[in-house]
Amino acid sequence: MLRRACLALLLTLLLTAPVRASNIFPLEPPDTSSPRATLDSFITYTDKLYAAATASKEDVVLEREFMQRAERCFDLGQVPPTLRDEVAVESVLMLREIFDRMDLPDMDDVPDKNGVRENKTLVWRIPHTEITIGRVPDGPRMGSFLFTADTVDRLEEFYTEVKGLPYRSDKGPDYTGFYEQYIYSSGWMIPDGLLKKLPGWMLAGVHGQAVWQWIGLLAAIAVCGFSVWLVWKWNRRRLNRAGVGRIHLERMIFPLYAMGTCTFIKYVATAQINITGDILRYLTVGLGVSFAVFAGVAIVYAGNIAMQAIINSARINEDALDADVIKLLCRLVTFCLVFVLFYNVGSHFGIPVTAIFASAGIAGVAVALAARETLANFFGGVSIFMDRPFRAGDYIVLDGGERGEVKAVGMRSTRLLTRDDVMISIPNSVITNAKVVNQSLPQPSFRVRVKIGVAYGSDIDLVESTLLDIAHANSLAVAAPEPRVRFRAFGDSALEFELLCWAARPHDRGRLIHLLCREIYKTFNEKGIAIPFPQQDVHLHQAKD
Repeated sequence: MLRRACLALLLTLLLTAPVRASNIFPLEPPDTSSPRATLDSFITYTDKLYAAATASKEDVVLEREFMQRAERCFDLGQVPPTLRDEVAVESVLMLREIFDRMDLPDMDDVPDKNGVRENKTLVWRIPHTEITIGRVPDGPRMGSFLFTADTVDRLEEFYTEVKGLPYRSDKGPDYTGFYEQYIYSSGWMIPDGLLKKLPGWMLAGVHGQAVWQWIGLLAAIAVCGFSVWLVWKWNRRRLNRAGVGRIHLERMIFPLYAMGTCTFIKYVATAQINITGDILRYLTVGLGVSFAVFAGVAIVYAGNIAMQAIINSARINEDALDADVIKLLCRLVTFCLVFVLFYNVGSHFGIPVTAIFASAGIAGVAVALAARETLANFFGGVSIFMDRPFRAGDYIVLDGGERGEVKAVGMRSTRLLTRDDVMISIPNSVITNAKVVNQSLPQPSFRVRVKIGVAYGSDIDLVESTLLDIAHANSLAVAAPEPRVRFRAFGDSALEFELLCWAARPHDRGRLIHLLCREIYKTFNEKGIAIPFPQQDVHLHQAKD
């Protein structure tokens, strides 16, 4: 009689035991060259699997190899990769249980290679059943005769119809199949003696699972879900107390813990509680999607942490274009990683991601046409970053006459703070096509011109020295380049001079001119240098008769 302990060991080690030497060739495939060869291979290897599992000295490596050969008799091409291992094991055990309860056709009546060649057989159906063996038309198993994908999909339905029937008489009175024991067995974490002490109603099957399995699965999900919620609350509280601008490595705790929890739940459900059938498929897909979502969140958090670390290490102003470009590059890399993640996850679950992303590409073209102004501003920001006509902190003058300090250069717009403390936001697509005067480049100092007229007859040497002294005494005027005075012209009403000096920063221009004009007026009055106002002499001559 099949021992329960052996089945539990088979469950946990069948797919994970390391490959060791055995008395069969480990890479030898089953013969699937015809329906007869496939059916014979499946029965032969499942017989050997049963014998190895019930032997007095169990050989797990042999069990694994026999199981793998039996699995290769099925067309699993339409089964998502994430479910393939579980579906393969269950399909082998369910189909053998079905065969053990029905009369199989004589092997001479099953088409062999010659029969397939002569009759050009592509699909053969086991008499009085809907179980079919068909030729694989493409893919890596092309040309092999395998139990069809439709048969794999309907095996649980077939098993449900025959599981109440007795085993064939040739199996003997002591023969017991192992699918029921497989699905209701437990892993090493749950003692076998504990299950034997459970009341009968907890061992009864409900939708393919024992009641105790349902209770264990729901308890595991509830406990793990509650722990994830507690970690989220704790992590959120820590982040709220953290300082602004700090690199929050703690953000990674929650998604990593949630990913580990999803992995733990799947391990407990498959290897310990031994959930099977459709429930296992739904659970695997749900946990896989959850794992992918939390992995995507972890990638986004990691990208933000890397971005903040780069900005802080380079001591870049958060409002500077450099910071925006770093943020853009980090987010593009993050987006690509998330894209690759969900592409692989979709492929793993058998979702036609290529068609989905192709449709998304068509939608993306429509969005791009609708958002062409936004894209123009984006590429304008890239152009500003590449050409560097100005940067945050520079004083610029636009062709419309607006003058102010560049406060931030973003990927969409440039913000300019005027001397009236008015913030102007200019789209990058506009500013890249406009004439811009940068008063902060190539030198940060800004030249100031003060024109002054003195009366004819004034001492021009005194005027020149006085203006230079005033400029040198002003703290806003830089010493290098030195201030200078130029005699520009003989005006209609005055001798026209011009004082030239340099302000340390462009935004000091207005204040420097104000202070220079005040001091010039006061000093000229003290020294008796007249500043004439415009005047014109009119001479009237009497006309002669």
